Amino acid sequence: MPLSGPEMQEIYRRTEIIRRPTYGIVSGYHELPYVCIGEAFEKGFMTTEVRGRVQVSPRFVLRPSHFNATYGEVFGEENVESGLTGRMFGFLGFRDRPVECKSEYISVKHLGESVEAVLAATLDELDRREDITTGVIITPNCHYYPVSVERFISAILEDEFNA
Repeated sequence: MPLSGPEMQEIYRRTEIIRRPTYGIVSGYHELPYVCIGEAFEKGFMTTEVRGRVQVSPRFVLRPSHFNATYGEVFGEENVESGLTGRMFGFLGFRDRPVECKSEYISVKHLGESVEAVLAATLDELDRREDITTGVIITPNCHYYPVSVERFISAILEDEFNA
C-alpha cells in the first residue's frame, strides 16, 4: 500500500538521527555506512534492523534529467533482498545537490530484542570498533526505511553545504 506525500513527510520528519559520521563526505568519494532501526514489521519479532552503505561522490557531469540512472544502475539487482525487490528505492532530496548517491549493500534482520536494546548494542558495537563513519538512524516505519535513510543523507549534505 503506497503512502501519500504527507505520510512520507511524517516519516521523514519523525526520523531520529542518533549518530552521524565525524568526517566530511562532499570533498571526495566516500562510503557512508548506516544502521537503520525501527519496530519490526514481521510478526514474532520486536525490531527490524537494516544495514547498508551508500556511495556518495561529487557529481561533476551535467546531464539531462531523462538520462538519470535507472533502478538497476543505482542499486544493482544482486544486492537487494528478495523480499524487497518489489519496492521502489530512491533518494528524492538530492536533485539540486552536486552529489551522486547509490546503494552498494543492504542487509535486513528481524530481531527479538526491543528497539532500545538493539540501539544500545549497536552503539556499543560501533564504540568498541572505534567506528567513526557509521550513522545510526531510528525510523518510525521500517516498511519505508529508505525515507529515513534519505533524511539521514540530507542532514549530512545540509551540514556539508552550510559549513
